[in-house]
Amino acid sequence: MTLAVVPSPWLPAVLAAGVSFVAADAWRRFALHRQLLDAPGPRRLHQQPTPRGGGIAIALVLLAAAAWLGQGVAAFFVGLVVTAGAGLVDDLRNLSALPKLLLQGLGALPLAWAWPLAPELLGTGGGFAAALLLVLVLVNFWNFMDGSNGLAASQALLVGVGLAGLTGLASPAGWLGLMLAAACLGFLPHNLPKARLFLGDVGSHALGFAVAGLSLHALSRSDAGFWPLLLLPSTMLLDAGLTLLGRLLRRQKVWQAHREHLYQRAVAHGWSHSRICAVYFAWSGLALLLACCLAPASEATQAVATLAWLVAGAALYFWAGRFWPRRENLMESVG
Repeated sequence: MTLAVVPSPWLPAVLAAGVSFVAADAWRRFALHRQLLDAPGPRRLHQQPTPRGGGIAIALVLLAAAAWLGQGVAAFFVGLVVTAGAGLVDDLRNLSALPKLLLQGLGALPLAWAWPLAPELLGTGGGFAAALLLVLVLVNFWNFMDGSNGLAASQALLVGVGLAGLTGLASPAGWLGLMLAAACLGFLPHNLPKARLFLGDVGSHALGFAVAGLSLHALSRSDAGFWPLLLLPSTMLLDAGLTLLGRLLRRQKVWQAHREHLYQRAVAHGWSHSRICAVYFAWSGLALLLACCLAPASEATQAVATLAWLVAGAALYFWAGRFWPRRENLMESVG
């Protein structure tokens, strides 16, 4: 049974932020007691052992709010449990790359089945495969980008606000997007400016899954166009995607941990976590405004503007990389 009526969002949003804050604090105390800590290391940007797994608070808020998605709620709920659960297992006892990827794929399956990507163009099978790939990309890219205080959660917050703005709060995806933003807002005081708690894989997996799932839901209902939705996570896609491409071209093992993302290189060259978070937030905020401005435009205009934005972002990535070059002694992968 699914709920067809979307409730007024403001009181639930405040409640979501409060629950996220309290649940994250409770998890921090539990993690300290159980010594579930991320220790400093060659690929880490922090200097003190810090509790991990705090993103379980965001995952719990999303699971509770998912009831208002309507059709496909079971796919979102089950997929989030499996995907975030894979991250939680990794936070608790370390999970190797292949089993984690297989669990991520298992979690993506019901979502891709419920809301295939552009089936009218790609066909049923092609739409299913494209949706599956989208979920895996966003889950892993959010995981890759979760290495600096506040970065992953603040970017998901902006995507949630963008979904609410593009699809409207009367839309299930827009309403849940607001809950996503509220949950991230509740978590952020634990992670920024000083990190007393990390999202962990459970958090980054939940955020990437939620961004993918809500985007697919919005597209399936024609609540928003593809190109404006692509703009919302474009900052994460550019940094993670271009970094991954560079590692592939250098024939490096892309599944191994490293410190080659642009934000990691900036920190290695002396930028603070807060400054990096603010710069990325500002750039994504501009992308959000562009997406909202493009919403009433023709699809051709949306496509041209979005591609121009991505080209500009790629140019900025390579320009900034000249000031924050790779340091071979800091960038070596670890197992």
